[in-house]
Amino acid sequence: MNQRKLGSVFGAMGLLTLTLAIDAVAHGNNEPPGDAQVELAKGASDLMTNTVIAALVQEIGETTPQYAAQGMLSISTVFDDRNHNMRLVGTLQPVRGNDYPEDEFEREALAQAMTGTAFAKVDRVEGQWYYRRSIPLSNFVPQCAMCHANFTALSSTTWVGALMLRVPIDGK
Repeated sequence: MNQRKLGSVFGAMGLLTLTLAIDAVAHGNNEPPGDAQVELAKGASDLMTNTVIAALVQEIGETTPQYAAQGMLSISTVFDDRNHNMRLVGTLQPVRGNDYPEDEFEREALAQAMTGTAFAKVDRVEGQWYYRRSIPLSNFVPQCAMCHANFTALSSTTWVGALMLRVPIDGK
């Protein structure tokens, strides 16, 4: 191999090495988080679950036919489409088109939720490690049908979707 070709090969290898190093710095540690970091994120996820469920129960308790539109706006604002750390996901004609699963975790979690099974996993999304979990949701009270007209014919024990939560895990 002549020196020009050899120089090109080494130059390309150097560029690839530099690119991988920059990517590793930009996306943090590739190693899965340790048990202590996962437990911290899991505990935060438990608190987050309690907070979100309390807010949903409060909202449902205040929802009447007169205030259904306000309730729908309130829930849509809480579960803002830009917040991927807290989402309502389902397939039964969601209120918004992006309430469908967005990735493999959400597809698997929703499949489990539709059988009433919670699901959790440590997962890496765009270079960041997360503790991710889903909580199955049913059509548990009549007020659900005020905003979700397609729930009217469903029993209160029918699983309709999942609450998806994710908590970032700090790798430090």
